[in-house]
Amino acid sequence: MRAAAACFACHRFGNERGMIGPDLTSAGAHYNARDLLDQILNPSKEINEQFVPTVITKTNGDTVTGTIVGLGNDNVTINTDLSDPMQKVGVDRKQIVSIGPFKVSPMPPMLLSSLTESEILDLLAYILSGGDSGHRLFR
Repeated sequence: MRAAAACFACHRFGNERGMIGPDLTSAGAHYNARDLLDQILNPSKEINEQFVPTVITKTNGDTVTGTIVGLGNDNVTINTDLSDPMQKVGVDRKQIVSIGPFKVSPMPPMLLSSLTESEILDLLAYILSGGDSGHRLFR
């Protein structure tokens, strides 16, 4: 249950749950257990291009990181918290020095630290099987 809450907060599986991170439904077609575990443990190693955060550097040296949700003539609007669509910051284009990809995944670090080895193996089996493994960790 603990793993389900953490994963499903952002990831979609089948027709359920989050839309913030990549859909895990067909992860078994793309990853073996070792590679999937590596993706979970090292989420910034290779970020899916659809989910790469953006970093805006302003003339005063401040940075704003998130997902660009609006481009106006004079303003760039960025969502700074994917779990809350209302967390938006407007940045005046005249104050922008650069806009580029942020090299750190939005996936929280140490997600597996609260799980036992057995629970981690169950989690991997469940995801890789597409939900057909009969494991009850997510139910």
